[in-house]
Amino acid sequence: MKKKNLPVIAVAVVAVCLVAVAAALVIKAGGNSPGIQSDVTESVGNNYYYNTTDDRTPSSTIQAIISTTAQVFTDTFVPSSEQSKTDTPTQKPQQTNPTTVPSTQKQEEVTVPQLNEDDMSHAGANTGKAVSPGKDLPPDMSFYGLRKQGYDIIGKKDYIYNNDKDPDCMQKNFGYNKLYDAGASLIDFSIDTVRLEFAYGGKEWMIQLWKGQYISGKVGTVGGEIGVYTRPKGTISAIGHYSCAEEEDWLNMEMTVMWDEFGNGEYLPQLTRNYTEYWWATGFVDGQLANRNDSSPLRILGRITFKDEEMAVKFEEALVKKGFTRVSTFTPDVIDTYKRYGNDVIFLWQDVR
Repeated sequence: MKKKNLPVIAVAVVAVCLVAVAAALVIKAGGNSPGIQSDVTESVGNNYYYNTTDDRTPSSTIQAIISTTAQVFTDTFVPSSEQSKTDTPTQKPQQTNPTTVPSTQKQEEVTVPQLNEDDMSHAGANTGKAVSPGKDLPPDMSFYGLRKQGYDIIGKKDYIYNNDKDPDCMQKNFGYNKLYDAGASLIDFSIDTVRLEFAYGGKEWMIQLWKGQYISGKVGTVGGEIGVYTRPKGTISAIGHYSCAEEEDWLNMEMTVMWDEFGNGEYLPQLTRNYTEYWWATGFVDGQLANRNDSSPLRILGRITFKDEEMAVKFEEALVKKGFTRVSTFTPDVIDTYKRYGNDVIFLWQDVR
């Protein structure tokens, strides 16, 4: 009987986890549910999630999703200092017209506050306690160092993310396996992924990367994720199942999602998840890929600080096995490359699968 029920259970688990992520994206513009917190009202385009513009109660469909999803926060980000290539600065869409498609036009130039080595988080972020980036690292091994070299990796837009530090984070209960990725298209996700697996400290580890289109249409977003997962050494799993890392195994990371939004070869940063401890770093911005089945216009710039150099070497070997190339000097221009310095690894992912 147990064998007969396994497919049903697997499908149910996949459905619950994917619906939870999808719901987080669907309600990205905010809501009145106690489970949703928002720092900026309707911060991502117009709000399509209420019954009418006068009636601010969520629709029955959205309310049903809200009741099953994990807590989602909306952050305010420091805008990019990139000079707009358009003649006219983009105007924010009017909040009173629920039929207007959200705009992802480039924004006018603004001044970005100066950051120092002891402040890895930008103004308005709500990502938890930041940790020191390590002053002994070379400039190309920290996002602060890359910014010093002139790379704008702060972010252009407001974004949403799943709060992986929330004790009630729903997704943490289900771990992750290949069935989840196989079922992603069922909820209108079109995402690419890389599974980086290695053994360390008596456990098997997986650090998984994702990027792509998360739901299409008016409520659609593009973005990326970095997840940290573990399981006991010697575990046999036909579907490659891992548990979400316990707090003792969270890793200090930061992640920037870059997007060639206009197809001109210019990959501009959309958001940065700040340097702190995660088991699951996520970030999504309003928009659509030109071809939802091609995630190459998106890049994930990541930095992970491992527990020690041995663990970093294990991760490095996993990167090489998948097709990443080691470089002596890292820049966020050369795709599918990485550099390791001690127990720090920084990488840029675009095409490796």
